[in-house]
Amino acid sequence: MDKSKYLNDKPTDLDFDRREEKEIDELDDFPEKSSGLNPLVNRPPTKLISPFIPKSFSQFLNLLKISSSLGLSLLTRKAYIWGNPVIVHIEPTSLCNLHCPLCPSGNGELTRERSKMTFEQFKTIIDKLPSTVRMLLLWNQGEPFLVKDFTRMIRYANQKSMYIVTSTNGHFFRKPEEVENIVASGIDEIIISLDGADQESYQKYRIGGNLELVTKGVRNLAKEKSRLDLNKPLIHLQFILMKHNISQREQMIRMGKEMGADKLSFKTLQVTNWKQGEDFLPKDSTFTRYEGKTADGIYKTKRRKLFPNDCLRLWYSAVINCDGQVSPCCFDKDGQYSTGNLFDSEFSSIWRGESFQNFRQTLLDSRFALEMCQDCTEGLKNLYPETIDYHKS
Repeated sequence: MDKSKYLNDKPTDLDFDRREEKEIDELDDFPEKSSGLNPLVNRPPTKLISPFIPKSFSQFLNLLKISSSLGLSLLTRKAYIWGNPVIVHIEPTSLCNLHCPLCPSGNGELTRERSKMTFEQFKTIIDKLPSTVRMLLLWNQGEPFLVKDFTRMIRYANQKSMYIVTSTNGHFFRKPEEVENIVASGIDEIIISLDGADQESYQKYRIGGNLELVTKGVRNLAKEKSRLDLNKPLIHLQFILMKHNISQREQMIRMGKEMGADKLSFKTLQVTNWKQGEDFLPKDSTFTRYEGKTADGIYKTKRRKLFPNDCLRLWYSAVINCDGQVSPCCFDKDGQYSTGNLFDSEFSSIWRGESFQNFRQTLLDSRFALEMCQDCTEGLKNLYPETIDYHKS
């Protein structure tokens, strides 16, 4: 595969250009709320939910089924599945406008076909999901806001009473009408990747990104929430801890508050080989997810030891890629372990089907038999070393 076309060329059909100076000037024209108060701090906190707290008897019954089948599976080492997932990942696109060096979408290592999900395909998926789904995560390997109908997708999914979250690199909160459409869509939380307090640090990982464009976009989200008198979306900044930015933590905390964010999470970095670790991992292990590496350079994650061959997410969640393929989890980046296609099958037949059950059984037999599970965050002790809640600080 020719990776150069992903590393060197910009997408040509993605409604994204490099005229940042003009776009940044446009962002300054956002209206302020005329209350005389600071619109970035005087707003009610967004209420978070847990998908594991039932709101009805049917949801309670489903959680009982999930936990019972998981418990029995762990005790007998045989895969049982009762109930339906409470969390579903849907990938709107596998395309991205940036070229982050450790991301398979950005660095050209993603082997499955690049594509975007249409609104009709998304609608088909949403209509097939069981009513037990409480949380919908709208991202995976690409940048969701590259999809023209993305806010339309959010509005449709919002009719199903799910807590909806997306994750973005934050380059698409530019024009007032665009930001109003996003905030008014009903989305509950927007995670914005922001891994540097200055352009030099930021662009070392977010290659092709513009820090000023992102920070002004965050401010405009906060202003629009205030103007519309809404307590959502929760604006959640995420800072991946790396060797070159570890000294900017305090500066980032101050920046997040000034921009009007609700929350800031410091996240540890995932690497897949010793070279990536040498280039990007902080020297202080407090800020990494690894406890050391093997003789052949494989990093060992810090994780709990109670059940080494378990994975809760295979019983309570599923991932649906933009081509309709259902993967066991988001660490199956290339869809190698696809369990079926939701465009032409019912969800229950995939969730309880032979392929998904075989994958659960393989993991119960030996997690080490699955390469993608070796660096998974399931059971990780140090995924988020620090989280700032600006409503409490």
